[in-house]
Amino acid sequence: MKIKELHIRNIASIEKGDIDFENGLRDAISGETAPLFLISGDTGAGKTVILDCISMALYKKTPRIDGVANAMRNDYVNAEGETLRVASIEQYTRLGISEREECYSEVIFEGNDGMNYHARLSLGMQRSRKQLKHRQPKWEVKKGDNDWISGNTEVANTILQAVGLTFEQFGRMAMLAQGQFATFLTGNKSEREAILEQLTNTERFSKYGAAIKNLFDKAQAIYKQTQTEYETEKTHILDKEEKEKLLAEQSNINTQKQTLETKIRLNEQQLTLVNTINQCRKNQTLAQEELEQLQKRLQGEEYKADMKLVKNWDNTTAQRQTLVKMQEAKVKREQSLSQEPMCQQMFNRLSADFAQRNHDMSLLSDKTEKLHQWITAHQSQEEVYSKTGEIIQKIRQYEDTNKEIQTIARQIETETARTTTLKNIVEKTAQAAANTDNAIADIQKNIETLSKQREMLNPVLINQNLEQANMRNTRLKQLQQTLQNMETDTNNLEKLDKEIKGQTEKLTIFHQAVQKAEEAYLAAKEKDEKANNLLHTMQTSLEEHLVTLRKRLIAEQADICPLCGQHINHIYLDEDFKAVLTPLEKEKNITEENLLKATTAYDEAKKRYNTASGMLETQRHILAEQKNKADATKKQALTVAKQSGLDITKPIAQQVNIAINEIGQILHQLKLQQKDAEELQNKINLLLNEKKKLEIQKTTADKAKVQADKDFYANEQHIHQLHEQKKAGERTAINLFTDLNAILANWMPGWQQDTYSTKNILCRDANEYADMKKKFDTAAQQLQTAKATAVSIGNTRDKILHLHAGWDTSASPATYPCSDINDEWTRLYIEINTIAKDTCECTAIITACETTLGIYYKTSGTAESDLIALVGKEKEIPEARQRLNDLQASITSRRDAIATMQRQQTEAMEKLGICEGQDIPDLTLLQEEKNILALTRDQLVSEQATICSKLEEDKRNEDNFKKITARLEAVKKNFTKWDRLNSRFGGTRFRTLVQSYILRPLLNNANIYLAQITDRYKLTCSEENEQLSILVLDCYNKNQVRSVTVLSGGERFMISLALSLALSSLNRPDMNIDILFIDEGFGTLDEKSLDSVMSTLERLQEIAGQNGRRVGIISHREELDERINVQIRVIKKGEGRSRIELKGTMPVK
Repeated sequence: MKIKELHIRNIASIEKGDIDFENGLRDAISGETAPLFLISGDTGAGKTVILDCISMALYKKTPRIDGVANAMRNDYVNAEGETLRVASIEQYTRLGISEREECYSEVIFEGNDGMNYHARLSLGMQRSRKQLKHRQPKWEVKKGDNDWISGNTEVANTILQAVGLTFEQFGRMAMLAQGQFATFLTGNKSEREAILEQLTNTERFSKYGAAIKNLFDKAQAIYKQTQTEYETEKTHILDKEEKEKLLAEQSNINTQKQTLETKIRLNEQQLTLVNTINQCRKNQTLAQEELEQLQKRLQGEEYKADMKLVKNWDNTTAQRQTLVKMQEAKVKREQSLSQEPMCQQMFNRLSADFAQRNHDMSLLSDKTEKLHQWITAHQSQEEVYSKTGEIIQKIRQYEDTNKEIQTIARQIETETARTTTLKNIVEKTAQAAANTDNAIADIQKNIETLSKQREMLNPVLINQNLEQANMRNTRLKQLQQTLQNMETDTNNLEKLDKEIKGQTEKLTIFHQAVQKAEEAYLAAKEKDEKANNLLHTMQTSLEEHLVTLRKRLIAEQADICPLCGQHINHIYLDEDFKAVLTPLEKEKNITEENLLKATTAYDEAKKRYNTASGMLETQRHILAEQKNKADATKKQALTVAKQSGLDITKPIAQQVNIAINEIGQILHQLKLQQKDAEELQNKINLLLNEKKKLEIQKTTADKAKVQADKDFYANEQHIHQLHEQKKAGERTAINLFTDLNAILANWMPGWQQDTYSTKNILCRDANEYADMKKKFDTAAQQLQTAKATAVSIGNTRDKILHLHAGWDTSASPATYPCSDINDEWTRLYIEINTIAKDTCECTAIITACETTLGIYYKTSGTAESDLIALVGKEKEIPEARQRLNDLQASITSRRDAIATMQRQQTEAMEKLGICEGQDIPDLTLLQEEKNILALTRDQLVSEQATICSKLEEDKRNEDNFKKITARLEAVKKNFTKWDRLNSRFGGTRFRTLVQSYILRPLLNNANIYLAQITDRYKLTCSEENEQLSILVLDCYNKNQVRSVTVLSGGERFMISLALSLALSSLNRPDMNIDILFIDEGFGTLDEKSLDSVMSTLERLQEIAGQNGRRVGIISHREELDERINVQIRVIKKGEGRSRIELKGTMPVK
């Protein structure tokens, strides 16, 4: 991310300011971009506002308002009566501006994607109800030349994607703001964790740790729950003895149950047999009584009457059928004869219609004859009339052909007039093309001459030599820089070696101190143990003596102590005996205090020794790495020198300088030759451009000539085609005239004089002839149809008269309305013929039936009335027959039932072992026995169910216990795994572990900056640094560890600056910012420290690889004003206004 420009309008105290960080901060002397610039001004002028403006445009908040406590509940009322929060961004609106004045901060920067972005936060005032209030902030961003994007979420996402930094990361990477400078040095573990998390993206390790802790908690909860289930389920399983007892009881109950079931079955069988015998006897008596009643009904009159009626009915079946058939034939004959009057009436109406049709047919015959005579008179012109359409089409073709011939003649005249003009155009275009060819040939000769001169210079070889010379020059300059760095590295190695020797001597002194402290500690410990043992022995002895004395006084029931004369209740024996122990206790306190001092001294000695040892190992490691690096650099330098053709046995630096001067002269000569070749090439390019223009003109001229030739040829071809078309049209007209004249000459001579009238007359006559012919055909067809219908009707009428000759009478003509008269006559004939046939058939049936029945009456002695009466009782026959059948069936059923019950009774008695005449067992006793057996069985079943339930429940519990046991093993294994991971990485441990590995190289990087500022202090940390502690080693005091709290303000500033520079460089490629702003602490430095700090900041680009990074310092110290040339000055104008000026910079073009 690269900050290019900042534009401020009425923000805080700054009225207007425009800063071009990319091109406006160039040193006026060197013309290069200043690596270090100063933001200066009086107190309250608004120096820090510049940082606030950058921050608010990018993130809509600033470091100063971000740290306000209770931001939501901390507000105030301004002079206008408007309530504002202390942490609101609106308060950056400059006081006293009107609603028409602009108020915004805009930053133009280059994002990580290489695109330019504009980020702007607009504030301002607005008038509402005559009151001037702050306008709602408007945050916008635009990418390149695209439109502005608004909306807090959209703008924040766009800027975050372009910058790659959050507000907190930007504050650590680009702005070391007031109040936040020494946070990393003096803060606690959580503050350091938060800072490292922001800058190194170690928040994902927090998420990993939280996830591990969460999985551990879940695994632990599952393990505890499963363990509880295991313990609970274990208590539910039966003991082995109890289970065996239940199984024995279950077996005993099964045996008793089988015996009881056998008794129950025997009892049930006896009960069933006794009930069967009793029921059979009862049912047999009832059946016998019913049988006697049925036999009495066989002798009754009702049975006899029914029997006679059914018999007579069954014996007269044929006679009854003959009687019914005769009656039906008589009814049908009467119905047929009743339809004849209607048929005769229909016959008369149809006969009148037949007379009307004969009359109409006579009239139609006369009409047809007249039409035939007219057609015969005009039949000679039928050939012309039949070809009317073809003739009219040919007449139209004849007319169109004559018109086309006239049109072609006019076109021939027009095209002949264009021929002369086209010929002149052809000649002009040919001359223009020739002139262009000559000009192109002249330019090509000049180009070839210049190309030969350029080839003689051999530009390819010049470029190759120039490239080789540039590569050699670059390699030599790099070698020169490497040699200078090697000299610096050698000095640093010597200095570090001296420090190691000094540190080794210190370590020896510390080791001796540790030994002395250990001896003193052991001696103090021995004295303390002796004093402690002596005091303990005396206390024990005195306590035993005191207890004995008290028991004695109590036993003697003494009121007054014989030793001191005090009352027993008020004596203080403990205090008296304490006087004996006091010297021993004092000695014990002295030895204990000496032991504590010796222990402290011993611990401090060990700590100093361990710290010095760690520092020595670190320095030795650094020395080894730097020696290896120096050796590798020297080896590489010798290789490059050998490749560059230098003599490595002689001093290389002087050879490098000579070689660089020589290669500079060679480059100068090659560039002059290259310039000559380029000038020749430029002349060739100019001629080629002229040639290209002429070639374009030639192409245009050639196209014009080709087009002119094409137009002239097309004109000639068109005239020829028109003549041919005219000749073809004339031939067609002659042929059409010949054909039409052959047809029309006899019918209409002179037809060609007025073809329009000819067509009309021909159409009229042809249509009239066609209409008359159509009428004749229609009339002839109608006459033929009428004759056929008359013949058909006459035949049908004759058939009807053959059946009814008396119906033939004369009828007046009258039309009978119908769709088909033939169908009406045919329907009438069928109906009359059917009536006649039905009458004859019915008469024959009646005669035959009367003959048959007469014979029956005569032989049987019955009359017709008897047979008719019997037929009238047809509905009573089924009931009488049913009564007879039911009676017989009931008698048979009762007899069968009596026999069946007798058989069942005999079988039951045989099963009971009882003979006929013996008493059967008592039913009451058997029922009582059944109840007793059932009760006993229920008790056994209940006991068995209880035992089975217990055994089944135990089986389920055992299965469940096995499952829980297996699950507990798996859960325990899983819990052990996550417990092990949680103990190492759970919660914040993972993040702390990673950050502890990051902290050590971070401190090494900070030491590089710190070494440039002061050689007194170094930063380090312990090996297992779970608290992320930072140790400050004082090199002037034998590398003793010093607390940050006792450092002076200047010392703390220098160390914090080194740490902040290291933190700001601790970034990823997408978190790179080209400017670092520092806004704190320079006022606490003395001149020497300030000089060291400034030297470090000036060489920031060289230290630790800070390539291209610039530093902006906010301060009002005069020393900085004199030392830093390029400055952004914030100048007060009065009335709370300031303006921005640039000092020591080149003017922007």
